[in-house]
Amino acid sequence: MTALSPFVAGPVLVDNDVNWAARAEGHSGCATDIDDFVYVHLGEGLGCAVVQDGEVRRGHHGLAGEIAHLYTAGPDGTAMPLTEVFATLGLRRPASTAIDVTALRSAIAGEDESAHRTRTALARAISGVLAAAVSLTDPELIVIGGEWGNCPDMIAAIDQHFSHSPRPVRVAAAQMTAPELAGARTRAVEELRSLVVHSAQPATYD
Repeated sequence: MTALSPFVAGPVLVDNDVNWAARAEGHSGCATDIDDFVYVHLGEGLGCAVVQDGEVRRGHHGLAGEIAHLYTAGPDGTAMPLTEVFATLGLRRPASTAIDVTALRSAIAGEDESAHRTRTALARAISGVLAAAVSLTDPELIVIGGEWGNCPDMIAAIDQHFSHSPRPVRVAAAQMTAPELAGARTRAVEELRSLVVHSAQPATYD
């Protein structure tokens, strides 16, 4: 906040991009009017937001929804952190934990055996994470977003795989464009409206 103090007077509201994106989908996207859902971001990074009773839940340390190191099934069935699945498949950038989105999108495109095998491995790993989210939060809906997460072929593979889990939940592709900006903008408007209404109220005297 110190860095912003020369430019902003008053409190500054900060949150991560996945939480903002979840708010956008809840406000104007595929989760409109749904109070309990999970938003999973699949892009260069991996993230998750948990919305319960219409509010984003952050947890004791603000780390609720950190899924990158959650253990799931690897390509050969061996348990490993979700982020390591991409390393095993050769889909991370060199000397980095960031996912190579261009390479991944290319790897899952098409109907050849290699693309099918990659989609299946990713869908199985992601479904393991979704199963954990469902067990702990009991959502009505799972929203999948991110640079490659809402690719139609990937959504179909995740939905097909997850539908066979013990507690399947409806899976939907995120709808909002630049959802993190839309979510932050919506919250800013709400805060501004609240301040305007509060300042317009007549003073009361005892």
